[in-house]
Formats: sequence, structure tokens, C-alpha cells
Amino acid sequence: MAPRITIVGGGSTHWTPRLLLDFANTPSLRDAGVTLVDIDAASLPPMVDFCARIAKLRDIGIAATATTDLAEGLDGAEFVITALSVGGFTSMRHDLEIPARYGLRQPVGDSVGPGGIARSLRTIPVMLGIAREMERRCPDALLVNVSNPLTALVRAVTRETSITAVGLCNELVGLMFVTSLLLDADMRAVDPVVGGVNHLPLVTELRVDGRADGFDRLRDLLADDERQATGLWLPTLPDAMHYRKVSPGPTWTKADVVAGNRLKLELFTRFGVLPGSSDTHVGEFFPGFVTEASDFGRDWAVHHYGLTGHMADKRDDEANAAELFGADEIPEFPSGELVAPLLDGLVSGVERHLPVNLPNTGQVTNLADGAVVECIGLSGAAGVRPRDTVTVPSVLGEYLRRIVVSQELTVDAAVTGDPTTVLEAMLTDQMTGRLPHEHVVAMTSELLAATKDWLPQFAR
Repeated sequence: MAPRITIVGGGSTHWTPRLLLDFANTPSLRDAGVTLVDIDAASLPPMVDFCARIAKLRDIGIAATATTDLAEGLDGAEFVITALSVGGFTSMRHDLEIPARYGLRQPVGDSVGPGGIARSLRTIPVMLGIAREMERRCPDALLVNVSNPLTALVRAVTRETSITAVGLCNELVGLMFVTSLLLDADMRAVDPVVGGVNHLPLVTELRVDGRADGFDRLRDLLADDERQATGLWLPTLPDAMHYRKVSPGPTWTKADVVAGNRLKLELFTRFGVLPGSSDTHVGEFFPGFVTEASDFGRDWAVHHYGLTGHMADKRDDEANAAELFGADEIPEFPSGELVAPLLDGLVSGVERHLPVNLPNTGQVTNLADGAVVECIGLSGAAGVRPRDTVTVPSVLGEYLRRIVVSQELTVDAAVTGDPTTVLEAMLTDQMTGRLPHEHVVAMTSELLAATKDWLPQFAR
């Protein structure tokens, strides 16, 4: 029987075209019945038409319907994908600009730091509303969240409702790609052992080609300038990686890749644990790298998106979607997102290994049970479950513990609408904690006031 999939935020030009293509390119999903739900009615018809175009050009059974009614869209769903941003760029502007006035320049601002906390406060109630409607309409469905701040959203759902939820992010896929460039390995043969949170997955062991010597090979490369001067198996690097070329000549080299990952490699070299996200994200968890002394991380090659960068990505998404909608052929290349592989394992029963965010049931030994952690998981006939048991050593393990404390307080604040709990979440956050106490108090109050239109729970 064809799977029934609902996408909440189904008008997204970033997510929906990618997901529909991945479903069409996955045999177990190519006849899926897809329901698109969005509060923006005008965003839905182009997506329904695109799905029909895919079905016609591929001669497959995938079909989409659309609605602005959440309850109707959830009725009978087996899988519910949440891809949403509450308040859009209007609210995100406050997340970035208010902290910047206090000296906190966030490279991304969507997961941790004051921006991540503010985003959580307005998104968690919406996510809980979706999950509670699922309890009524499709209580056995799996919620698959791809929205940021991913960890806090999945934690809120799994803590406050009976719905089973998993979070998906492809940052670790990026690390596997980087490792393949540095070690001249097949990306598919790179297998990290991971314990962390979203945007800070911490790799404690790296297997390459079935051997547990990936870290030794990486250390050897970092100690050998001559090897770093050699070229890559890929002639050029995607612009989205935001690397700056440091090697002479036109050819990209391993030295350029090392320079583009300088922050995570500094932590790896000193502490033996390798952060698995781009340095742009990692810097927000280790704010000592994002200060005036390093031009807010730019000396460490940390890329700052800013609101203009986020908006530019949105324009690119819209342009890419328009091009796809008019194409005469449907691309067969996977998007790199993980939703289709996860669903394929569950529908086909063929086990898939992939990064997942799940409640901790002991897979990260130095974090409390229930905390949502990122790990390598197995998706198959037995459901989604963690693969490895990990203890994150060194100071990075302590940073991870503190991050989870702040995220737990953030969920508490979003659920209760208590401004004091928001302040507690800010004070325990690594980036915000750099500020003088009175500045944290003032900034927190300013953020709550500026985003009050999206925070009805605080009006109480």
C-alpha cells in the first residue's frame, strides 16, 4: 500500500520540491499519497502541479493534494513532516539585530544563542499544536521534523505529547563529504560514531573503509604540509560551502579544505573529538571563537549568513523551484536530504544507517535520559533506533551537557510562558553567557517585546 505522507509547511520552495523529487526517486515512495498543508494558500497550487508533472513525466503514482486546514491534512497520515518557520524573516530580523546591538554577532542564529532561543519560543507552541492534532487524527504517525531549532522542537514534542518524533539534518553528510576530500575516500565508506545535539554532532570515532583508523589518518594529514598541498578528487567545491581559497594556483587542494574547517580541526587536534557540522554552526556552540579578537570568527573562516544571507538563500530556492517546475526532465540525483532514506527504511524494511535526532535512551551516556541527541540511527522494519553507545570525552562533553541544560530550560520557557525561565535559558547559553548580567537581562526583555506578536503564551 502506498505510504501516506503529510508535509506541514508544504508550500516551502526549499523543502517541498526536494522532498517530492526524492520520493519520486525512491522506489518504495514513488506512489506515495502526499498532502501539503500550509497557512499560505497561494503557495500550494504550484507544488500540487509540480507533483502532477513528476507523476506524468515518470509515469508513477505519486499524487499530491493541498489544504490550509491542519486537521484535514493530518487525517490518516502515516508520516508527518514539519518544515516551517514561524514569523519568517520579519521575526528572524529581531533574533539577529537585537543581540548584535549587545555585541553578539551570530553566524546563523537559528539553533542556540539568543537567536536560537527566541526562535524556539515562538516555534515550540506551533509544533505542539501540530503534535496534539496528530494525537487526535493520526496518533500512530511518525513526526519527522526538519525545522530549526531542531533539537528543541523534537524535545518539546517527545516530552509534552505521546507522538513519536525524529529530527533530521544533513550536516553530518557534509562532514562525510569533507572527510572523503581529505582522505581520498569514497564518501559512502565514511562512517562516524556520533553523540551530540543538532548542529553540534560530536564524532568520537571515525571509520573509513571499514577500519577504525579515520582519526589516525586525519592526524597524519594535518601534520603533513606536503600532502595538504595535493589536489582533490573533485575539481572544484560548491559555492554553498563558503570556503576561501588559501593555496596558490587555480587548483583546489586539501589545504583549502583544512582552512575551511579550521575551527573544528582545532578542537579535534586538542581534544580528540571532531565536531560534525560546518564551522559556521560549531562557532555558535563555542563562542570563544566568535569574538572581537577574531573578527567574530572570520579569522577562523566562520561564515556569517546574516539576514541578507538567509534572504539570498530564499531567493535561490525560489529560482531553483521555478526552473524545476518548467523542466522537461525530472532529475534523478538525490537532494542530500535524509527524509526519503529514513522513510524508505521504514516502508521497505531495508535497514538504512543515517544521522537522526532521538530521545536519549542511553546512546549518549553522559547526558540525561529523554534529552534529544544526535546520533547515527537505524531505520528499518523495527522502526528508528540508535545504533551506537557513545560517551563524549573531554571538555567537549561538558560543553554538550551545558548546551542540553539551556535547551531544556528553553523548552520549559516556551511551554510555560515564564519570562524568568527565558532569562535562565539565556544565562546558561554559552554565547549569551559572555555578556554582563545586566545586558543579558535587557536583551532578553527586548527580544520578548520585539517578538511578542508570535508569543501568545507570554501574554498570560
